[in-house]
Amino acid sequence: MRGRIPAPWLALCAALLACAVFGCSDDDNGSEPKFGTINMRMTDAPADVDAINLVIRGVSIHRGEGDEEGGWETLRTDTMDVDLFTLRNGVFLDLANGRVPAGVYTQIRLLLDEGSTIVVDGVTYPLVIPSGLQSGYKIIGSYNVPADGLLDLALDFDAARSVHQTGSGTWILRPTVKAMPFSTVGAIKGHVFPENVQTVVYAIQATDTIGTAITAVDGRFQVSVLPAGTYSVAFDPEGAYRDTTLTGVNVTTGATTDVGDVQLTPQ
Repeated sequence: MRGRIPAPWLALCAALLACAVFGCSDDDNGSEPKFGTINMRMTDAPADVDAINLVIRGVSIHRGEGDEEGGWETLRTDTMDVDLFTLRNGVFLDLANGRVPAGVYTQIRLLLDEGSTIVVDGVTYPLVIPSGLQSGYKIIGSYNVPADGLLDLALDFDAARSVHQTGSGTWILRPTVKAMPFSTVGAIKGHVFPENVQTVVYAIQATDTIGTAITAVDGRFQVSVLPAGTYSVAFDPEGAYRDTTLTGVNVTTGATTDVGDVQLTPQ
């Protein structure tokens, strides 16, 4: 009939009008949302105390901007005891792992629990955690979980900067942790002689200390989670030995630079 619009054209016009009003998306084809995997491993930059033991009761990450509760993805809910001093010289602890919606995450949250302690000169003290029991400790950054891929994160817990003693003798824990993808960092390792001389090792760029380590009983050390670049490596031994510094040590991503044997000189 003259002037009559065919039914298929009416349906197409209706669909176009709906897109104009409500918006159209490629996701309307019924495809599933994209997911990726995030893996977190933790190591420790040491402190001059006997031990630090943490009780961690949860790990989660937050997607996108803001701090809304709905944006958090839980990766771990079981309680674990962590002896930070076992996580030295390239040793990493599997902290959390999970499959989450792909995208950019801006916060990592560690929930700490009662029972965390510090041991100083053989005496054990409770660690007071101002916010860790309620809101948790948050690590701010930008962490991209690729669709159908893996984000492998290194968490470097700086024990020396994380614990403080008040004038009244109370030990406070305010964690200092850096988180970086393993694909963007490298490490420095070596072997200090005499082996029985405990030595603090500093990886330094310009005037900034980027990472630290303390030699193991066999004299070996590794400073991990270092951004690529050129470093000075400073050795601060105990006892009657001189400080030593190596310069021009290059670190590349995904590799460990071996500085070899380092012979300390008596004073």
